[in-house]
Amino acid sequence: MSSGHMLLDTSVLSAARGRKPEATVRHFLLSLPRGSIAIPAYSVFEFERGARLLQQHDQQRAAQLLSWLDDLLATDIFVPPVTTDIWRLYARMSLVPALRKFWIHNGDPPSLRFGCDPGVAAISIHYRMPIATRDVGDYMLINGYFPLPGLYDPHLRKWFVDPAPTWRTALQEDPSDHLAMH
Repeated sequence: MSSGHMLLDTSVLSAARGRKPEATVRHFLLSLPRGSIAIPAYSVFEFERGARLLQQHDQQRAAQLLSWLDDLLATDIFVPPVTTDIWRLYARMSLVPALRKFWIHNGDPPSLRFGCDPGVAAISIHYRMPIATRDVGDYMLINGYFPLPGLYDPHLRKWFVDPAPTWRTALQEDPSDHLAMH
């Protein structure tokens, strides 16, 4: 059964932040029913890590990103707990040869990666939350091995994996009365 939340991938959160969020992403966020936004802990990791790396080169932008993240986490946005069942699913994903690119970068020399997209997918599957992302290709690859409960690109305004019927209806409502992200 669906949790009633839409899981926002880091790419959607990135497009929504700042002084000029992308119009299509903003419209999408406004179209979501109040209280339905969820963000994965992996996105918190990616933003925190990115901001800390940015501190080495641009302390002002890093401080703005960290402040934005603090403000986001102070809202009522749901961050689904990462359970042992999710970690077990994530481990199974790491063993699929076609998904290897999420953990190993084949550069010279090869290096380890963090594999956040499979982690987001595992949360989505466990909690039956559709994912909103701009990185459709990566999630479609995962979906080929671990079916997702829905995959939506708010920039293209297109479902790539059909969700529960209630989500199609929810995204067609008038967004003027819903939660906006700042």
